Amino acid sequence: MSEISILFRISAHTRSFEERFINLGLPYKIIGGLRFYERREIKDIIAYLRLINNSSDDLAFERIINVPKRSIGNTTIKQISDFSKFQNYSFFDSSKRLLELNKIKPKTKIGLNNIIKLIEKWRNENLNKMGHVKLLQLILDESGYSQMLKNKKDLENENRLENIKELLNAMKEFDNLESFLEHVSLATSIDQDWEGQKVNLMTMHASKGLEFDVIFLPGWEEGLFPHQKTIEEKGEIGLEEERRLAYVGITRSKKFLNISFSMNRFYQGDWIDSLASRFVEELPDEHLNKNLQTESKNLEDFDFNQDVEYESESEIRSPGWIRYQKRLK
Repeated sequence: MSEISILFRISAHTRSFEERFINLGLPYKIIGGLRFYERREIKDIIAYLRLINNSSDDLAFERIINVPKRSIGNTTIKQISDFSKFQNYSFFDSSKRLLELNKIKPKTKIGLNNIIKLIEKWRNENLNKMGHVKLLQLILDESGYSQMLKNKKDLENENRLENIKELLNAMKEFDNLESFLEHVSLATSIDQDWEGQKVNLMTMHASKGLEFDVIFLPGWEEGLFPHQKTIEEKGEIGLEEERRLAYVGITRSKKFLNISFSMNRFYQGDWIDSLASRFVEELPDEHLNKNLQTESKNLEDFDFNQDVEYESESEIRSPGWIRYQKRLK
């Protein structure tokens, strides 16, 4: 299995593969990065959600109390911690009590008071049955977390924003906040330090200089690859950069290469029709083995298969699929 690798244009897309491999007990490793739920921005957002679900979660409180920065330093956190031990309060309740006693210095008091009020507001929204996905969108906006990432216009923060979008997609698979947090707890508690061979997951950027017998390249769709933002910001130069990256991905394979795209993709709350990447059309026909078969629905261990069976080609509406079929004629 160590000679099998799955390469992604966007690191956020490892999430669905990671969760599937965990469910199957299939060993894998991330090369050149972290597992999805170990990434800093994901841990931050999960900490916000954990604190809203349970105000006594001191680890979650300590992680997010000054993220984004609110002029709450280590001295204040130690003050809260000491008060918590002395009074046997949670960090959250200790903070409220210290504010009431006017024990927090003025500059810090403003930031601490604001975040305490926001957490109470979000908890009330959750208790009043606001949808957990909408709740997270509210947290990202009102906490300033999204704006913090948007203000830093670099590739790293763009990837973090993509990871957060993928987290929102993951949350839609669950009925409520509690069930989602239970899933995250299970996914992160499983011992994934497997011995022996493992399937490799990485971005195409991280794969430079590496070669494997078998390569899978999923997500070859317009807007994802080539990435829409790259084209918008850099035009033809950006497109050529993406094309060179496609070449990198293809040439990592020594024996077998599989390129795939989705007919439909669930993105930011909606199902959208997908258009096959222009790079698929640029591949030489003589080196392709084209497969029109959708994945079988007879996989017994796949409880939430969303594949659609069509009785005739006329029922297929995806423009990407139509475009792909025309090339096969």
